[in-house]
This record gives sequence, C-alpha cells and structure tokens, in this order.
Amino acid sequence: MKDKHCCVTTVFTCGPKVLPVFLWTFMTVFCFHLAFADEELDFGLATNKLERIDLTGNTTFSDNDLKEVLRIQEHTWSRPLNVPTYSPHLMDSQLALIINYYRHRGFHQAYVRLDSISNIVDKGDVLHISIVEGPRTFIRSVEFTDTGIFSEAQLREKVVLLEGQPAPLSLNSFGGDIYSLRGLFRDKTYLDAKIRLTMEIFDNADSTGFVADLKYDINAGRAYFVRNIYLKGNLETKDRLLYREMTIKSGDPLQWHKVENSRRQLLATALFRDAEILPTGVDTSSGLADLEVNVMERKPAYYELGVGVGSLERIRLLAAWGHKNLWGTGRRVEVRGRTSWNLEDVVGNPISFDQGQINYRADIQYVNPRLRDSRYSLDAEVYLKRETRGESALNQAIHGFNLGTTWRASRRVTNSAFLGLKITDPSVHPYAPDSLKVRFEEVGVVLTQTRSLNWATYIDHRDDLFRPTQGMYTIGTIKLAGGVMGGDFSFIKGSASWQNYRPTPIGGIFAVRLMVGAAAPYGKSSGLGPDGVPYDDRFFAGGASSVRGYGRNSLGPQVTDQDELDELNYGSDVLLPDNPARGGNYLLLTNLEWRFPLPWLNRWNFASVLFFEGGNVWESLNDIRLTGFRLNSAPGDPLDPGSTKDWDYRYSYGTGIRLDTPFGPVRADVGIPLKRVRYLSLDKDFNDPKVVWHFSLGYPF
Repeated sequence: MKDKHCCVTTVFTCGPKVLPVFLWTFMTVFCFHLAFADEELDFGLATNKLERIDLTGNTTFSDNDLKEVLRIQEHTWSRPLNVPTYSPHLMDSQLALIINYYRHRGFHQAYVRLDSISNIVDKGDVLHISIVEGPRTFIRSVEFTDTGIFSEAQLREKVVLLEGQPAPLSLNSFGGDIYSLRGLFRDKTYLDAKIRLTMEIFDNADSTGFVADLKYDINAGRAYFVRNIYLKGNLETKDRLLYREMTIKSGDPLQWHKVENSRRQLLATALFRDAEILPTGVDTSSGLADLEVNVMERKPAYYELGVGVGSLERIRLLAAWGHKNLWGTGRRVEVRGRTSWNLEDVVGNPISFDQGQINYRADIQYVNPRLRDSRYSLDAEVYLKRETRGESALNQAIHGFNLGTTWRASRRVTNSAFLGLKITDPSVHPYAPDSLKVRFEEVGVVLTQTRSLNWATYIDHRDDLFRPTQGMYTIGTIKLAGGVMGGDFSFIKGSASWQNYRPTPIGGIFAVRLMVGAAAPYGKSSGLGPDGVPYDDRFFAGGASSVRGYGRNSLGPQVTDQDELDELNYGSDVLLPDNPARGGNYLLLTNLEWRFPLPWLNRWNFASVLFFEGGNVWESLNDIRLTGFRLNSAPGDPLDPGSTKDWDYRYSYGTGIRLDTPFGPVRADVGIPLKRVRYLSLDKDFNDPKVVWHFSLGYPF
C-alpha cells in the first residue's frame, strides 16, 4: 500500500477574455512591486558595500547559477565602474529567491540561511550563505482524462513537465502547461474548456527522495462557431479591407489560430497601431459567438526630412512624402528623394571638398497590396539617379522603372517578381587621370539599355527586422536580362545570402553572413566574355558593408592598359596605381561579427563590435585559385608569387563602436587588412593602408 505524503489541487476555469486580463493584472502588480518595494524599504536605512558572496552546501547547482538568481550582484568585469552594495534588512528576501529557485526544481524541503557576515577592510562585506538542499521530488506519472477529442500523444506534446522532470512544489509552476492545453482546445473551438490539475506526492521506493503523480482532469465543454463579425475603430479604412484580411468568416468554426492569424494580418498592413479580436455575445446553449474586431488606426500621411554625414557622402539630405491608405483601400504611394556631396577617392587619389560630385536619387512608388482582393500586390516604381564610382573612374546617370508583384507564400516566406527597364548613361569622372579618359574614349563608353525579368525570395526567421538578436534570414535572387526581351545585354545573374544571429553565453550577439553570386552572358552577349555583363550589374566588394579594411568597391580585377603591363613585364593580375576596379562576375563574402554592449556606456546606447571577414570578386571561375585563400600575404614585389594578387581572397579584422538611434545604429569601424597590395608602376610606388576607417548608418548585414 502506498504511503501518501500530500495532495495539492488547483483549477483553471477562466474564459477567453478573463484569463488574459488576470495574467496582465498579476504581472503588472508583480513588476510594480519588484520595481518599487526595495526603494520604499530602503528609505532611511543603511546599505553596505559588498565584496563577495560565499555559498556552501549547494551540490546540484553551481555558485554562478545561484548568484544570478539574486538581485544583489558581485563586482564583474562587465561593470568595472560599478560598486556593488546590498541592504542588510532585505537579505531575507534574497534568501527567499534561492529557496524558490530550489523548490521550483523539485527540492521541496530546501533550506537557505545567512550564517554570518564578515568584513574585509576597504573592500566590503562577505556574505556567508549555507544551503541544505534536502531530498528531490521527480514526476513519476502524468495522466489525462480521455476527452475523445485529442489523443494522449497530442496532449503530451503541449506539456513540458513530464515523467522524469523535477516536480515543482507550487502548482502555479504548471500554469504554462495548463495554458498550452487550454490553447489546444480553444483552437478546436472549445472556448470553455476547464482543466483541473492534481498532484500527489509519495515516498520513492528506493528511499532517495519523493515521486509525484500528476492528473489533468479535462472538461472540454462544447464547440463554438462564429455568428457575426463586428468592426470598430476603422474611421478612415473601409470595412472591406478589414474583412479581406480576416482569415476567419461568419459561420466558420471558432478556431483560435485563425483569430490570431487575422490579427497578425491586420497589423501587417501597417495601417493600425493595434488590433484586438475578442469573442462577445457567447451563447452557451447554441454554441455561437460573435467576434468584435477593434483597431486603432495610424495616421496615413507622413513626411520625412533628414540630414547626415559619412566618410564618402560628406553631406547627405533626405526627404520623403507618402500616404499609406489612399481612399481607405490600403493602397500606398511614396515620393522619396536624396542627394549628397560625394568625396570618394578617384582610383585611389583623394579629391578636395570643392571637387566633390553631386549624387542623387528620386523615386516614385505605388503599391496596391491586394490586387483585385488577391494575395498578389501590384508594385510600380519609377526612378532617376546619379552615382559616382570613384574607384572605377566613372559617373553614371541611370533612370528606369520596375513593374511587378509581391506575395507571401507563408508567414516567413515572401516572393517578388518584376519586369525592369534600366537605361544607363556613363561618363568619365572629371578628375580621372588623363590616361584613363583616353582609354574610356577608345573603348567607346555609350548609353545602354537593360531589360530584365527578376525574381527574389526572402525567408525571414529573425526576431526583429531592424535589431535582430536571433534567427536566420535568407535571400535568393535571379535576374534574366535580354534575350527575347531585347536590350543591349543578354545575361543571367543570381545571388544567395544566408545570415544567422545568435546570443552568446558571455553576452552580445554573434552574427554571420555567407553570400555568393554569379553572372554569365548568353546569346548575343556570349561572345563578349565577362564584358557581356554590364558594368553596373557586376558584383563589387570592399567597404563598410562588405569587407571592411579595404576601400569601397576596390577589390577584384582592374580596368588595365595592356601596353602598360607589357612595358612593366606584369601580368593582368597585378594591381596598378590609378587603375579603376571593374567589378566581377563571381562573388564570395564571409562575415563574422560579435556585437556587444559597452560595459559602462550601454546606458547611453553605446555598443561595440569585433569582426573578421573576407571576400572578393572574380571575372571568371578560372581566376578562383586555391592558393588565393591563404590567410595573409605581403604587399611585396608584384612579380613575386607570394605577393597579394587581384584574385586573392581578402581577409580583414577589426572593431568598431555603435550608437543606437531610432533610425538604426550610427557606426564607426576600423578595419585592418590581412592582405595588402603593393601598387607599382613607372612613376608610383605605394601600398594599401594598414588601417582603414569606415563611417556609416545601419548594420552591415
């Protein structure tokens, strides 16, 4: 016969509206108490300097695990300027935190005591805390009432605390499991499901502690269906738009995941600050309930003005106007413009402020997010821009348009497809060397037209779009230009990028990116070789957002003069002074970055970063050589095989500082290249700099 030790019972019967309110109220009061209770008690009472905390008797959990539970903390390297203190009159509450930690993990009889306090002169007090863990209680069995709705396996999938797990002393600790079970029934339209949990504790047969038997007594109640859907709060937005975004309709079974999906879709329109969907008018006899949809609208019209500075764009002006809800239909229009005074070096030669170039971009975008109430959007864009490419000694005036659609394949996957027309009118940079001006004139740089069909897929598992701390983000793109669409070039281009973000055990976020790309001409452009891909569609690498430690878009092959190379007895893989980068048809980037808050400046939103990254671009696959992936190489004699070549995979490392703002982090990075190049010609001889500074806005990836 069993020796029954104790029996504890709790009942959760909250309706769909009451439970969230109860939880919210409880958490508000609890957090308020934690935030202010100590301050009230501390008034007029002493606080002592703390040197360290000594724990004895803890064999199951480490000192660090238990110290993290306490609200008083010892001196740590991450807070070098912090002087730890504690309040002697509040030590009982600190000991209670450790006791609760143990009892939540199966040690129902754990006892914690402050044995003594000793003092180290000029350093502070040492707290000597002893712990008696006592026997541990484990869950022996978990039983569910047979409701005939779900199998036992389905119910067990929703429960965390199962056989073999430590049994918490308080049944409040099972609240998460009970809520998950209620959610399972609510998702099957059983809004009034009641779940009663009992726990019985017995002596373990081997006399090493106790065991607990759990029983979930479930009363599912009746199934509900949606009777009517009522809308509130949409003063500017038409009812039709809200009904369109709802994935649950009148007459449907009231499955809660459809209610949550409807709420997410309403918020995804960006038209509402908040959206709430609640069951009302619940008729328990007929099993019918109404849904009340309450939305809080955003202001649909907006404008933006901004000014900024950068290492290349010394002065940057931005302006935008838009409307997100034309005629209450959710259609959007935006007019955006930016201009800057660009001081990019021209093929490695710095220019003065008055020699800067004006860059600009103007866009007009129109979006109908649900074309004819389908899941496909209608996206139209017309743009005009001028770009300075100092490293390539070219300025480009570009205009064109894109027309396409975007749709969500799932909550995490978005696709887009569009037709594009781009007209590029290149010109030689006015401060390019005269020899390059002659060379471009001989090549015959002329206006070109590119017509393309484009596809992109975005798979987003990040927890935050702008400041991700965990999750993955994957992008795949493909571009088919020319062929039957006409234009001056026929080529196919694709790229894939994988980004991953993870918290680290020592704090901060570890971010990694791997990106590959390839482009190849075909048809009428195949005879042009690598030049069959137009300049502004090639891949470039180097700079603040690709490989720090090197100049912007400076890596890879150059526009070279064969006569000059022959005279110097150099090969085409030797980098020369004053020769511009020409981009490549193949790309590989690898970025590793540790982002962490600065110990004593994080209160002012300052953070730092350590990074190691590499990358390059190549004209053909034959240029990618195994020896090019050596970790470092010297800027030696250009004819020396050991010196850095243009096909070398470039590595760098460095650090930086971040200031978080509502517009993203303002960052300053210093990159140290591991593969520097010696540029040597008849009249010039210099090496890549040992340190390169980068100033920019936003994360590099």
